[in-house]
Amino acid sequence: MRMTITDIAKLANVSTSAVSIVLNNKKGVSEKTRSNVLEIIKKFNYNPNQIAQSLAAKETKSIGLIIKEIDNPYFSKLMKGVFDACSQLGYSVLLGSSELSTEKESEIINTLLNKRVDGLLISPLQNERGNFTYLANLLQDNFPLVVLGMIKNYHTNSVDIDNSKAAYDAVSYLIKLGHTKIAHLAGPVHSGHGQMRLEGYKQALIDNNITINSSFIHPVEPYTPNGYKAGLELFSKKVDHPTAVFCYNDLVAIGLINALSELKIQVPQKVSVVGFDNIDFSAYVKIPLTTIQMPAYEIGIASTNLLIKQISNSSEPLNETVILKHKLIERKSCAKYLNK
Repeated sequence: MRMTITDIAKLANVSTSAVSIVLNNKKGVSEKTRSNVLEIIKKFNYNPNQIAQSLAAKETKSIGLIIKEIDNPYFSKLMKGVFDACSQLGYSVLLGSSELSTEKESEIINTLLNKRVDGLLISPLQNERGNFTYLANLLQDNFPLVVLGMIKNYHTNSVDIDNSKAAYDAVSYLIKLGHTKIAHLAGPVHSGHGQMRLEGYKQALIDNNITINSSFIHPVEPYTPNGYKAGLELFSKKVDHPTAVFCYNDLVAIGLINALSELKIQVPQKVSVVGFDNIDFSAYVKIPLTTIQMPAYEIGIASTNLLIKQISNSSEPLNETVILKHKLIERKSCAKYLNK
């Protein structure tokens, strides 16, 4: 028969609440009592029922993770980081994907709160329909929360890279190769990352006295078919074409390269292409992709550690911003501009 907390209390000649205090490593019992209870627990190899223990402590040892797109390779890496960190820390993960729907995002948040998760990791939608009332309410209630990315005008725990600087570095790299006609297949309007990368793209051009050509900026959804379609539209026009393109992510860049191949435009001889994220297969496509490395797995690890830190110190509100380093990965999709 499985031993219960009541059995432990009887053997130690203490109350069940005293045993609970010891199990949850809280103050309220003497060192002698604590030592006695721990000795009995060890002797009988007692494993507390985690659910019952969590309910008593008003904790469930679970967190909620809300991402934007379940089939995006970036989020796959991030999820692995979160799951690995939670596994080591003794937490389970309840996963939800908004699939770019603000209504679904709100529904998932409410569902996870009703499941009594101890904290939330959120990659929020940031379009014109975005409603951050939930965020304001969570912050007001001091509910443990970490934002994956950043939301302007909201001060909360967050983990990200400097997306504007990363984009700036990517475009500056193309400029150093001699390119001045640089297009940008930009991120979708719901993406805070997309907005910051567009800012970095523009700033790099401004700092190098290159005129921003609005016809070279095309917002796209972050998938290969969208990059392919945008590439056909951009390079099929009978106008002066860009000689380089900075893309919102690797999937868009790969779609663009496929479009250029179909149009018989050589990469990188005629057009250089830079992606973003450094997803696993970007190094193994027909033309290995130069890209910005987004440390998605590390973001998952860091955001989980920050959330658990907030959960463990819920009486002391945190407001930490963790910025991880990005890196330009040079491969074969870029070349010096030759005026031929």
